[in-house]
Amino acid sequence: MQVTVEDVSPVEKKLTVSVPWNAVDTRMGEAFRELTRSVQLKGFRKGKVPRSVLERMFGKRVRAEVAGQLVREGFVAAVTEHKLQAVSEPRVEDAPEIQSGQPFSFTAIVEVRGDIAVGEWKGMTLGRRPLVVGDDAVAMALEQLRREQTELRPIEGREELAATDIAAVSIKGTIGEHQVDRPQMPVDLSEPEREPLPGLAAALIGLPIKTTDQRIELTIPADHPDPDLAGRTASLTVSVLDARQKDVPELDDELAKDTGRAESLEELRGVVRKELEARMELDIQEEVRKEALAELVKRNQIPVAGSLVERSIDSKYARLRQLFGMSPDDDRELDGELRDKLRDSAIDDVRGQLLLDAVATQEGIEAADEDLDDRVARLARSQSQAPGRLRADMERDGRLDSLRFQIRQEKTLDLLVQHAEVTEREPASAPEMAAGEAAASEAASEAMGPRPDEGAPAEPAASAETADAPAPHENDETDAAESK
Repeated sequence: MQVTVEDVSPVEKKLTVSVPWNAVDTRMGEAFRELTRSVQLKGFRKGKVPRSVLERMFGKRVRAEVAGQLVREGFVAAVTEHKLQAVSEPRVEDAPEIQSGQPFSFTAIVEVRGDIAVGEWKGMTLGRRPLVVGDDAVAMALEQLRREQTELRPIEGREELAATDIAAVSIKGTIGEHQVDRPQMPVDLSEPEREPLPGLAAALIGLPIKTTDQRIELTIPADHPDPDLAGRTASLTVSVLDARQKDVPELDDELAKDTGRAESLEELRGVVRKELEARMELDIQEEVRKEALAELVKRNQIPVAGSLVERSIDSKYARLRQLFGMSPDDDRELDGELRDKLRDSAIDDVRGQLLLDAVATQEGIEAADEDLDDRVARLARSQSQAPGRLRADMERDGRLDSLRFQIRQEKTLDLLVQHAEVTEREPASAPEMAAGEAAASEAASEAMGPRPDEGAPAEPAASAETADAPAPHENDETDAAESK
């Protein structure tokens, strides 16, 4: 087999492959012998059908199958012999049928990563916002801690719901022309700003704790931010399934001790501030990394293979489908207009990946086993799992290699930042790649239309804090969201 490779572009190669007739004839003989063993024809014993008969009846199919095999083998030989970093299947331009006594030749175009020569990447000028945690942020975090320590107690000494309660209710009825049927929904009567429907908490306050099939009507304000709810009337039948009184602790030294993190409120305030600063530091580091990557791409407008861009677009579309809550059964396909809107950010994504890989290779950056062990251990702690079990699960699912790749990228980004001039300032604008991503998502949003849950208010949504909370009788403590 003879293989020649020509440059078409920095990311495309033209392969010319020629297979001598004797090799082709051998493959044809193997194909017909295999066919003889499996085919049954009237008048012939199995395995005894003459090749001339098989060629007359199945020759065209066999020649096509052998030609396909030779194309695949020729591609593998070209990639191996010439060390091509192919990123797509070959696009065959000229593959004639197999002719008796003639070499089988074909030409194909294959996309490759190309040689990536990274320009000067040291000395970038990057911005870093100041690490400042305000008193308001600390106060909000402390309030969240206070909520987490809330206990739900049985209601004693009264028969009606009060503003200090949380109730589990069932709701049936309509909101405008839309049907509503929620067998169980928690409603925190002490926080009407988080209620699933405007006015629902107020309507429940004062009702008997054992209310059954109580009809209520709510008028949604015309200025409600959800246009599908604004100005509509909700006609509902409500039953109270259970109710508990919220016992919210005072923000004092006793609360600090109950958290197990401090002995006094002042000490707890300091602990919380340090935690918020640590989280903000991680956010700032990620922002600087993104800006460094955007600058690297800006300095190195390398050509990229179209197939890599198309795969990046497909990946972006898959993330958008998930973001928009699209069902896997939704067969809405990625049309040409939407592809075009995602293309620019996809090209920069691919450039960024290739450039980071090139810098990592140039600088000898790898994800060491210790790095991987440390990351798995951290993930295991955050998920309350044993590190060994998590590692085994990740290895079985193929996620371990992805994690190693991610660590290598992070180390490369950190190297870019280390060699950059980082000044503490509010960035004038979002990094270009992030801005491009946001623009692409906005354009995609317009092209894809409203999310499935935006089309009609079929059911009132529970508040963020209580959406997945159990009914009060199932748990005597409120679900605690992580403090931001």
